[in-house]
Amino acid sequence: MKKRNVPFGYQYQNGVITAHPQEVTVLNRIFSEYQNGLSLLEIASRLNDENIEYQPGVTGWNKSRIMRLIEDERYTGKNGFPAIIDGKTHQAMVEMKANKNTQSATNRSAEVFHIDVPVICPVCGSEMNRRHDSRLKKCQQRWVCSNAECRTVIHKADSDLLDDITVLLNRLVVNPELVQIPAEPGHEPSVQVLKAENEIARMLDTLDYDKNALRKKMMECVSLKYADIDSAPYTAHRLKAALADAEPLSIFSLSLFKRTVQAIHLEKDGTVSIKLMNDQTVRKDDEYATGDGNTEESGTENTCQGRYR
Repeated sequence: MKKRNVPFGYQYQNGVITAHPQEVTVLNRIFSEYQNGLSLLEIASRLNDENIEYQPGVTGWNKSRIMRLIEDERYTGKNGFPAIIDGKTHQAMVEMKANKNTQSATNRSAEVFHIDVPVICPVCGSEMNRRHDSRLKKCQQRWVCSNAECRTVIHKADSDLLDDITVLLNRLVVNPELVQIPAEPGHEPSVQVLKAENEIARMLDTLDYDKNALRKKMMECVSLKYADIDSAPYTAHRLKAALADAEPLSIFSLSLFKRTVQAIHLEKDGTVSIKLMNDQTVRKDDEYATGDGNTEESGTENTCQGRYR
């Protein structure tokens, strides 16, 4: 693989280093996405997915390569290179890098890191990613929308998030009847099932039918019948049973959460709602969400609820 003689974004023209227009466009995109909160891995993955070349025939973008571009002071015009970004922008990215390095002190065994359901942006509906900065005194956690055209940021402390989820789950534990169970409609076989049954009947009417073909058709018919079954009532009943078996929560229960919740929704003011396994959404301001004997607020001081930009 041929090595670059000049940094990405530059080229030689008549023996003089000049800006490479196409690569400068890619550089500006990288710098913009990094400042908007995308991780090094996210930026590299997008460039690779779009087959954007680092040099002719090479699309091997990775975290280290992106970071080297972000750290390179030559893009500010140093050492005789044409300036592509100003010093203020470069310094801002360096400071962001320093802030992100504080992630290394984060306790990855904490329960919040085991929440593997999506946290949904209130603006565009995309998934949000957690960010942490231990240098901040009050609210060290924030959630950033993964949509590059949105980039909504909501500050929400981990403790507040878990406490708010616990309050919502407790309301259902105390009163499992709040789980909405859809009616089970009368079931009629689908056209595909009826067709398969007719084909099986015709095969059985023949004297020399192929046993393997018959077995295959019968298995196909069974699969079609299972596909016809509406699983929504079953899911709702299973959810209700899990809540009925649970004891009232004094702290967040990761086990119960994983068995009952499929998504978390954050509002701009930091308010939390949860989407249950039966597609039912439970919100703080629901009419039924006030009769559990608990206070409406979480048990800890809310240090950064409602901070949004």
